[in-house]
Parts: sequence; structure tokens; C-alpha cells
Amino acid sequence: MWDKFVAFADDNKQVIAKLSPDITVDKNFDTRGLSEALSALGAGDLFVLEDEVARFIHCAKEMKSESYVGITVAEVRNASVEVVLSDHDMLASMVVTGAYKGLPLKGPQIVHALAQMHVTKGINKLALKKVLVMSHQLKPGETFTQPVAQGKQPIQGVDAKFTPLVKDPTKQILAPKETNGKVDMLNLGETINVSQNAPVMKRTPATKGTPGMTVTGKVIPPKPGNDAVLKPGKGTIVSPDDPNLLIAEVSGMPIIKERGVEVEDALCIPTIGVATGHVKFKGNVVVLGDIESDMVVRATGSLTVGGFIESADVQVQGDIEVAKGIIGHNVSEGDKKSCIVKSGGSITANYAQFAELQAANDIHLSVHCMSNDLRCGHDLVVCDAAEKQGTLSGGSAKVGGKVSCVNLGVEGDTATYVHVFARYQMYKERQAKLKEQYTQAQEGTMGIIRKELEFKKIPKSERTPEQEQKLEQDKQEANAYLEKVKHARDTNEQELEVALAESTLEAKNKVYTHVTVQFGDEKVVTKRVRGASIFTFNQYEINRSSMFDEEDLDQEE
Repeated sequence: MWDKFVAFADDNKQVIAKLSPDITVDKNFDTRGLSEALSALGAGDLFVLEDEVARFIHCAKEMKSESYVGITVAEVRNASVEVVLSDHDMLASMVVTGAYKGLPLKGPQIVHALAQMHVTKGINKLALKKVLVMSHQLKPGETFTQPVAQGKQPIQGVDAKFTPLVKDPTKQILAPKETNGKVDMLNLGETINVSQNAPVMKRTPATKGTPGMTVTGKVIPPKPGNDAVLKPGKGTIVSPDDPNLLIAEVSGMPIIKERGVEVEDALCIPTIGVATGHVKFKGNVVVLGDIESDMVVRATGSLTVGGFIESADVQVQGDIEVAKGIIGHNVSEGDKKSCIVKSGGSITANYAQFAELQAANDIHLSVHCMSNDLRCGHDLVVCDAAEKQGTLSGGSAKVGGKVSCVNLGVEGDTATYVHVFARYQMYKERQAKLKEQYTQAQEGTMGIIRKELEFKKIPKSERTPEQEQKLEQDKQEANAYLEKVKHARDTNEQELEVALAESTLEAKNKVYTHVTVQFGDEKVVTKRVRGASIFTFNQYEINRSSMFDEEDLDQEE
């Protein structure tokens, strides 16, 4: 029926639907047959005006005058383009809609579309040409999206960088030797020492970064890098010619820090033994070989040993690094260990056995810790880099923080004692003290409040300004002290919670029998072999949990 209603307008750019006076439509009249009628008319590629079609159907059914005058239901349309911004205005895309028997896009239309959306930066001319080409090829109403402009992300600033200009002497001594295992001892001091005025560290200043820009030209500020200055230490100064260069003020051994270098006196010797005698030195001591039996070593700096420490008495204020092992010989129970190594910093070695070790900070052993009496203020790690070796067995270990090893204990009846988080008692004592202080502070505050109530009972005429001022001052001081003690109490409790969560005993492979694990006053003794385990403490009991979902490896006792 539509073929009787539709016809081209005089300009051939529109299709008019018009009802003849001699034709009426029934109530079932709808859009069925419209597409076929338009195709037969040669108007199949025109844009159909859906709303106008619906209006014509309604008017025709109601026999309204508009249906007899004629309603435009389809029209020729040129290709259109729309610019869409996305990714926080960092990307502009053109959405092209194919022409409905009309004209493809022209250059000025594209320029106008960009200008409408204020796109001025990062425009890709090749992409614009592609948009023009595609507008010729698209079917009527088909859409094509093409990114045409890309914003520029800001380049974030880089933090200040500190580059050592000297080699770390400890790494030179501890590094594997050449094939023949020989080192020219005559040049040892020259190798690990720096001369006066030698550059020791360079600072690369932080950068501000480069601003970015959106496709609409809005500047995106970069995040500047964190800046920091060189930190001159003992024996070093900032170069008078270059503020970004640290130089040695004196000759000596460089100690590399995070943002600076310290140059200290260093004693460099092949070995410490009968030939050298005992060594006491104010500064750092570097021993290429071994510290032999019965030798005494004292130093105010650090100690680096390229070989072994064997049944010696070594005590230094700095760190101790040993390339090989720390070895004592087996003594009767209760007797003093033959090898004593104490550090005011950390101790690092390949292994230690039958020795007394004490460090203010950490102790790190790669292969094993066997039958030692060990104490450290922070963490104990018995594990190599690959986490394949590392056995903590026999002896006793009292550790301020956490303990990490591959195997805990050993097969057989050798007893192992490990006291983890030995600082727990210190936290508890401090907690009790702070609680008592808080209670006293509360009582003090209540006393001030009672004084204030008594003071207010006095007639105003009998009160002096000095009394009021003194009372107000006492009140403020009492409240400030109460708040200070409360903050200290809460901080200590939070620190204890964090320390409890971090201070665990972790065995990455196996836990053997006869291992006593202690946290606070609580102790547990292992009675069977188990797989990888973590021991934790909740202030009431010690819990062991498997590190994996595998079943425990039980062993008959």
C-alpha cells in the first residue's frame, strides 16, 4: 500500500508520503511495506525519518489533513562527522556516518568539527585524510571511528640520584678471588683506600619533569622528583667547585652510605695471627685472609674478613662481614665458647658453628648456624639467596625480632632452642609503665576539676584574677600531659601489634624434633617432623601453621 503514498519531492532530495482523497487506510496500517516501496522508488538509500513515518500513519488512520497535504518520510543526507573526546581529553576520535545518497565529507567540515570541540593539539593529518577517504566508502548509515588526535602525557620528574664513584671495599675483599686465588698484598691498601680530594660520590639532581597536554591544549603539570642533597660524613666534604660532587677530605677507606660517603682510617692486613699479634685499632679493619686461633681483635669501625674467623675473640663497634665461616671448637656444656664474635652493628657470614655471636642489629648466615650461642637485637636469617640452604640447629638463639631459616633443627636428638621476639618483654614493661602513668594523669586531671568546682563556690568578689589564671594554666597543663601519655600508650600498643605480626619464626622447608620455640614466657617443643611452618604469637599462646596446604610430614618418634 505504501507504493501508492510515497513519491519524490520536486528537488528529488525528499520522499513525501501523501494520502489520496479516494483512498482510506484501516486500523492495521503500519510500516510494513515501506522499505520495499522506497526501494522500488529508488529511494532505498535515503535516511528514513522514523518519527515522521509514525506521524503519517497516525494522521492517515485519523484522516487528518496533514496526511492529505503530505509528510516528508525520507530524505537525502550528506556524510556527517562527530568528534568524541575520551581518556580525560587525551584522545580525540572522529565518528563518521556514511552519506544517505548525499555528499561525502569535505575538508572544511572536518576542520569545523575539530574546532567545535576545541581540539588543537596532537592532531594526526594522516588520520584526517583517512576519515575523508572512508566517508566516500561507507554504506548509508554505516559508522567508522578513527582516532585523530593524541594528547601528550607529562614526563614525571626523577628523584635525585646518588652514584658512588669508588668501589665498596668490603665487596672487593669478599668477592670471589681470581683463578689462582692470589691478590697483590702490596697494593691492597692502595686498592681499597682513597686519596685526599678524590671524588667519592656524585649527585644527579632531581628533575622537575616535562608538562603534558590534552588535545584541547590544557597543560598537565608533571609530578616533580624528590630532591635531596649530598650528606657529607666523616672525612668527606662537598666540592667547592661542584655542589653535586662529594670529595674525600682525608685519605682512608670509603664507607658508602645512602646519600654520602664516610672516609675512615683503615688497617689493611693479610691475616691476623701469631705474626701480627692481637689487633686494636681506631677505625676499620680489613683482613684479606683469616683471623687465626686465640687472636684478639678490637676495632671502633667495621671489620671485613676475606677468609675465616677461627676460635678468636673479635669485638667491633661496626658491622662484621666474613666471606667464609666463623668457627669455634666443641666445648663441654657450660664452658665458654672458644670463638667469640660481637658487633655493634650486624654480622654477616657464610656459616657459624660452635661460636658465641652477638649483634646489636641483624645476623645473616647463608649455609648453617650450628651449635652457637647467639643473640641479636633485630632479625636472624639463616638462608642463602636461592632459599635452598640454611639450617638453624643446636645451641641457643635469642632474637629481638623475627627468625627465618630453611630448616629448623636437625635429625636426631640434638636440642635446638630459639627465643623469638625477645623484645616482647620490653614492650610489655613499657606498656605497664605507660598505663600506670595514664592512670596517674587521669587522677591529676580529676584533681584539677575538683579544684575548679571548689573555686567556683567562692563568691566572685573574693576571687582574684591570678587565682583564675593559675587554675586555667594548671588545667591546660594537666590536659596536655594526659593527652601526651595517652598518645604514648596508644603508640606503644600499636607498635607492639605490628611487631607481633612481623616477629615470626619461619622455616621454609622442614621443622625437626627437639626444637624449643619461645615467645615471651610461652614455650613449645616440637615432637615430630613437620613441613614448612610459621610460628606466631598472640600474647597468649604460640601457634604453628603450615606455609602450604600440604599435609604435615609426620615421623614416628
